[in-house]
Amino acid sequence: MAPLQQHVLSDLGWALLPSALGVLLLTPLVIWLARRLEWVAYPREDRWHGRPTALMGGIAIYGAATIGLFVALPPEDVWAVWSGATLMFAVGAVDDLARIQPAAKLAAQVVATGLLLYAGYAFGAHWPLWLSLPVTLLWVLGITNAVNLLDNMDGLAAGIAGIAAVVMAVFAGLTGSATAVALGGAVGGAALGFLAFNYEPARIFMGDCGSLFLGFTIAALALVVQQQAAGVGQLAVGLVPLAVLAVPILDTTLVTCMRKLAGRPVSQGGRDHTSHRLVFLGLSEQHAVLTLYGLSLCSGGLALVVLFVDVTLFYALSTFLGIGLGVFGIHVARASVQRAGDARGDGRSATSLDPRRVLHDLFGHRWKAAGGILVDALLVGAAFVVAHYLRYEGGLTALRETRMLEALPLVVGAKTLIFYAMGLYRGIWRHAGTPELVRTGTATIVAGGAAFGIYIALHGLGAVSVSVLVIDWMTVTLAVVGVRFGFRGLRQYFAATRSGGRRVLLYGAGDAGMLTLRELRRNDALDRQPVGFIDDDPLKQDRTIQGLKVRGTGDELVQVCRDHDVDEVIVTTTTMPKDRQQAVSRRCRDANIPCTAFNVTVEPLQADR
Repeated sequence: MAPLQQHVLSDLGWALLPSALGVLLLTPLVIWLARRLEWVAYPREDRWHGRPTALMGGIAIYGAATIGLFVALPPEDVWAVWSGATLMFAVGAVDDLARIQPAAKLAAQVVATGLLLYAGYAFGAHWPLWLSLPVTLLWVLGITNAVNLLDNMDGLAAGIAGIAAVVMAVFAGLTGSATAVALGGAVGGAALGFLAFNYEPARIFMGDCGSLFLGFTIAALALVVQQQAAGVGQLAVGLVPLAVLAVPILDTTLVTCMRKLAGRPVSQGGRDHTSHRLVFLGLSEQHAVLTLYGLSLCSGGLALVVLFVDVTLFYALSTFLGIGLGVFGIHVARASVQRAGDARGDGRSATSLDPRRVLHDLFGHRWKAAGGILVDALLVGAAFVVAHYLRYEGGLTALRETRMLEALPLVVGAKTLIFYAMGLYRGIWRHAGTPELVRTGTATIVAGGAAFGIYIALHGLGAVSVSVLVIDWMTVTLAVVGVRFGFRGLRQYFAATRSGGRRVLLYGAGDAGMLTLRELRRNDALDRQPVGFIDDDPLKQDRTIQGLKVRGTGDELVQVCRDHDVDEVIVTTTTMPKDRQQAVSRRCRDANIPCTAFNVTVEPLQADR
């Protein structure tokens, strides 16, 4: 790994700053021109925005990036990349103004990819040609269209593309690639500068001329980094762009699979992207975009980690990140964005889009157990590797690494078999509770003992590091429990952030109050948004329960309702005396605030005669 030299920082600055300043100057001109020439995107049923917005912001992005790049580099150094990027910009501009067939756009993308291959840029340049060529084509076409699909909410595509470009520029600087530093800086500066006009509420959209240009240049930048990276394992370098671009890859995979399940063309627009699903789950638009920014930064940070740790550890960390993104994607995929009558859906049935039902129909009722075994096997292997590197912070000797790799497949097999025997694959993860936690903890303890025995059998008692096995047990437990409770945690988090509906104050912060809160958050049909608790217990005052604050006692009920615009008071406690209930009801009535009670009863079910 080369140090981040001063001249590399200078190259980054000379590319990033001119492009950022350029887009800040060019975009207002493009907005003015778009208004004059009626280049305006009007609201449509299959689009997210709700007001007319100027189009063709890609003109400013392309112009600014071109200025920034050629300030830092002579044109001949990047002629192939910029020729292909210019072609993508031109095709996108024509599509924005006159619409062209998807086949024509695809053909242009193939031509642009051919320019990269002619210049020697390929995914896996050291692979055989029969493998490298199709993978390169798939990579460039896939990322180009992924960024294009990601342009579905204010600031999303520009922010993700900017983050990816800057991360790869930093990676290039650390590996000694001045060309990639300048290219990444130019594209990153233009994309991030464009956010000044494109972040919510957007004053201009980039259009296909911007998203296709950004998608192609990001894909090409990854190839330039791969070709010029020095001192990093080839497989690891191949994983770097996957990590940097994890968010657009996740979004494209999700949209493609869900639209195929719904029987819709993948090219058809819709409100079923990851960002839209996050809003349907309860986040605001800004919160949804910032969440995806955060995921992009995390995955980009992992890409930089490969430069500072052994490649084996990088693979293990990549496994953890990949499984975490998988849990996130599965939960987001279950969001009901196609409900009939929903103002932001398309009127299709949500039930037909449930991926779990499709998997059940394809593989039977054991599909979930098979998936769980695969995930746990990956987690166990990654945790075993991480435990060794945490114990030996200075790195593994050749002997220790050999022993670790010899024991790894046996440890994975034994632990996974123990998990299966102890019933870890019979539960429903999104409803995991204390029994599942106890069962999982017990299983990981037994599995840790099995790992201890395997190490002794292979290498003898003297080779066993108790510290490694303890760290391994802790890591496995956290990982396995994290995956199982991750679904429940995500469900509760999104439920807690959901807005809309009648603002209600819950009277009673005990067990019944918790039951009421869970039901209100879980059941959309109730259309109520809890804003806090009232409780007469002085020990609970100013405490926070499930993210909601206890805002006062019953004597302060009316004032709390006025301070927080409460639409309804719900009495949750079943132990409140009748006279106290009546007093609360009268107080709410005098303040013109509806008062209701939440109660769970078990009653006989009467059959029809």
